[in-house]
Amino acid sequence: MKQNIFRNTLVITAFAGVLNVGAQSVAEAITLTESERFERASSILRGLLQTNATDGEAWFYLGENYFENDREDSAAYCYNKGVEVNPRQPLNHAGQGKVLWVKGQRDEAIAKFTEAITTATDKANKVPKKLQAQTQREVAEGYASGNTPDWSKAMAAVDAAIGLDATDPEAYILKGDIMWGQNPTDASGPIALYKKASDLRTTSAKPLTRRGLVYHRAKNFDAAIVEYDKAIAIEPGFAPAFRGRAESYFGKRDFQKAKGDYDEYLKLNSGSQSAMVRYAQFLYLVQDYKPSLDLISKLQSTGVDNNTLMRIKGYNQVELKDSLNAMATLDAYFAKQPQEKVIPSDLQYYGRAVALTGNDSLAGEKIMVAAAMPNADPELYMEAGSYFQKAKMFGRAVAAYQAKTNSAKVAVNDWYYLGGAAQKAGAYAVADMAWTKYIEKQPNIYQGYLGRARANVGLDPDKTTWQAKPFFEDALRKMKPEEITGKAAKDAEEAMFYLGFYSFYSTKELPIAKCWFEKVKGLNTGTERTKQSSDMLLSKELKDVAPAACELQ
Repeated sequence: MKQNIFRNTLVITAFAGVLNVGAQSVAEAITLTESERFERASSILRGLLQTNATDGEAWFYLGENYFENDREDSAAYCYNKGVEVNPRQPLNHAGQGKVLWVKGQRDEAIAKFTEAITTATDKANKVPKKLQAQTQREVAEGYASGNTPDWSKAMAAVDAAIGLDATDPEAYILKGDIMWGQNPTDASGPIALYKKASDLRTTSAKPLTRRGLVYHRAKNFDAAIVEYDKAIAIEPGFAPAFRGRAESYFGKRDFQKAKGDYDEYLKLNSGSQSAMVRYAQFLYLVQDYKPSLDLISKLQSTGVDNNTLMRIKGYNQVELKDSLNAMATLDAYFAKQPQEKVIPSDLQYYGRAVALTGNDSLAGEKIMVAAAMPNADPELYMEAGSYFQKAKMFGRAVAAYQAKTNSAKVAVNDWYYLGGAAQKAGAYAVADMAWTKYIEKQPNIYQGYLGRARANVGLDPDKTTWQAKPFFEDALRKMKPEEITGKAAKDAEEAMFYLGFYSFYSTKELPIAKCWFEKVKGLNTGTERTKQSSDMLLSKELKDVAPAACELQ
C-alpha cells in the first residue's frame, strides 16, 4: 500500500505452484523487496529476465519492487511488459491498475482491476485458486493506495481474497491495514488480524512489524518497541523492523538508540541508494537538518536523481531558514512532482518558505490548500490562521480557524483563537459563538467570559442594550484576586470601566459608577481607560458624589 498509513508495504507471496523455474531466485527477490533492499531485488529479477524475457511473473515482481520504491513509471513499464508477454497472467493487469490508481486515473484503474479479476476467473486460463486469491489481494492493495483510497472497495476485494484462500497471511495483514485506514482510532481489529497473520506464518517478522507501526501511530512507543523487538528476534535481517524501532525511539526522544537502529538498517541495506534516501529523511525527522542536507548533497553529487531527496532538501532548507535556496529547491521539486503525488507537507513547507520571504498572506493561502488535501492534519488550518493573523488578514484567519473547528480534531484552544480572530475581523456574532464554546470547555477561567463581553460590545456599538454587562461581571467573578492586581489588571480594568459607564449612562446610579471608576484608578495600569476614569471622577456629575458599594454578587 502506498502513500497512506502503511507506506512501503508489499503484499505478495510466492505460492507453491505459481512461480516458474526461477522460483528460488524470485522468492529471494520478494524477500529482499519486503526488506526494502530494492536494488538487490531488482538486480536478481533483471538477471532472470535476461535469461527469460517472457517470464510474466518475474516482470510482475520487478514491477512490485519499483512500485514499493515509489518508482511508478518503472513499475508501469514492467507491468505492461508482463501483460505483453503473458496476457493471461492476471497479476500484471492488477499492477497496471495500481499505478493508474496512484496517479489519480481512477476509471482507468478500475477497468484494469476488473480485467485482472476477469482474467483470473476465466476458466479457460485455468488459474489456480491461490493465484486468484492473490489477484484479488493485489486489487485490494490498489484500492487502498494513493492519496484517495477507496476503503470499501479495498475491503470487498481483500475479503474475496480470504474467501478464496483463508490460509494466506498476507491477506490478513492487508485487511488489517485497510481496517486501520478506515478507522485509525480503533486498533483492536487490525491488531487481531496481524496476530492471525503471525499465527499462520510464525517465522515472519512482517505482521509483528505492522503491530509495532499501529502502536507507533497511537504514540504508544514502548508497546511499539516491544513488537519491533519480537520481529527482530524472529528475523534479524528484516530491515523495516529496525527502521520502525528507530522511529519509535525517535518518538521517545531517545535519539541515540534511534540512530543506532538506523545504522543497523543501513548495514542491512549496504550500498542501497534507497536506504540512503530513507536515512536522509530520518535525519530530517530527528531534526539533524544540516547532516541531512549534507547527505542529500553528497548523493546528488554522485548523480542520484530522486525527487524525494529534493523534497527533503527543501524541508531542511526551510528549517535552516535558508529562504532563497528553499524556494528554488521546492520550485524545482514541484516542477517534477506529479500533482497526484504532492502531499500536504509539501505545500506546508512551501508556505513556510514563502513566509521566510515576509509574505505571510501567501504563506497562509498555501497552507490552507495543504490543509484541505485528503488525509491532511487539521492542525494545518491553525498554522494558516497564524500567518493570516501576522498579515492582519483577520477575515482569512477566521476562515482558517472555522475550518479547524469543523474538522474531526477540535481542541479547546481552537475556539480561543477563532474568538480572538473574529473579534479583530469585526465578526462579532462568530466571536460570541466561539467564546460560548470556549466557556463550555473552560467554565472556571475568565478569558472566555471576557471574550463574550468584547463580542457583545461589538454587537451593541451604540450602547442601546448594554448586553455585554453580564459577561464583564462574569469575567470579574472568575478572576482571582491576585490576577486582578497582577497579570490580569488591564482585563479587570476593561470590565470595571464598562460597568462604570453602564451605571453612569444606563441606570444613572452615579454612586455605583463612581465606585467602579475609583477601582479603575486604583489599578493604575497607565492606559487610556485609567486617564478617562480619573477624568470622570473629576467631572461635575461625580466629583461631589459619595461612592456606593459596587461589589459583585
